[in-house]
Amino acid sequence: MQWLNSIKLATEISLQNPYPFLKKEFLSALEENDCINGDSGWQCHYLQLPSQNLLLPAFIKSHSYGEYVFDWGWAEAYQKHGIEYYPKLIVAAPFTPVTGPRLITNSSNIDGQEISHALQQHCHEQGLSGVHFLFCNEEERDLLLEHNWHLRKSIQFHWHNYQYQSFEHFLSTFKSRKRKAILKERLKIQQANIKITTLSAAQITKDDWQFFYYCYQSTYTKRGMQGYITLKAFKAMAATMDQDIILIKASHNEQPLACALYFKDQENLYGRYWGCVQEIDGLHFEVCYYQGIEYCIKHGLKHFNPGTQGEHKISRGFEPTYCYSLHYLTHQGFHEAVGDFVKEEAKELAHYQQRCYEQLPFNQNNMPPLRSD
Repeated sequence: MQWLNSIKLATEISLQNPYPFLKKEFLSALEENDCINGDSGWQCHYLQLPSQNLLLPAFIKSHSYGEYVFDWGWAEAYQKHGIEYYPKLIVAAPFTPVTGPRLITNSSNIDGQEISHALQQHCHEQGLSGVHFLFCNEEERDLLLEHNWHLRKSIQFHWHNYQYQSFEHFLSTFKSRKRKAILKERLKIQQANIKITTLSAAQITKDDWQFFYYCYQSTYTKRGMQGYITLKAFKAMAATMDQDIILIKASHNEQPLACALYFKDQENLYGRYWGCVQEIDGLHFEVCYYQGIEYCIKHGLKHFNPGTQGEHKISRGFEPTYCYSLHYLTHQGFHEAVGDFVKEEAKELAHYQQRCYEQLPFNQNNMPPLRSD
């Protein structure tokens, strides 16, 4: 297995897949604009497997920030036993807790056993504590799982388009009380004379970007953190991924109040970054959820992933959906312990998913299937 310290060196394999977060333009924007490498704790370590014409978006990590599959407890257990957990290897889209492909290849005949062995062996050779394959899709999960990986599940809340013709059609599938609550919520925004604008990447002005970035960093500041992506990187993405980005902006009397940046592909909408300068009841739900749903319906997109966490999404028609990651640790004892941990964790998650499913707002005739294994 060969490794590359820049995505620009990956010339033999096409990166023009529809999934926006592994496009060459997205990764290059992060590399070239001070988001990864340097002292970021993310070191580019793209892995090539020539025998399968395969590229893996891999990074050597010296911490666990920006991953959203939380392994701080594992790192603490290592420390208590006097063992180094970092550096470790992850295969992921940086700063992006969004399910998607992780195997970048032009080949249709992929050997999961060879990939697994090569990755795990690479960790031993490079002195890495393990490899973590984050937010993989179900096809890659099934391809790799039986080759000495432990499967870890998490739950996000996703919206699915059941061939809705309009937002009203979508709401018609709700129980009456739930439907009225959303209509009342949206009416507050209308009565406050808040204007909602959807901008393509080409329509986003310099002032829009400055406002968005202020909101983006403010959202992280409230959590005592700093945003991972620089303004230059966002602008580079917009310049090179103009079909993949939209900005939804809320304003009052020509003054911006809030905004949310979305990415998209041919079938999916991804809500990624939100912020506001004034807390207004219902504004977050309008900009981050209802406008996204309307966009999906209007443009025929099948699926909307609005981001991580947030049980408040359930009452708005977002279904509890499993996400998957695969884990291998080079220390045999800890590898076995993690295997036991994720099995027990999965049992609790199954109960949690069922409870969330039962809280969905749909009437009995329109309940979607439970999205479990």
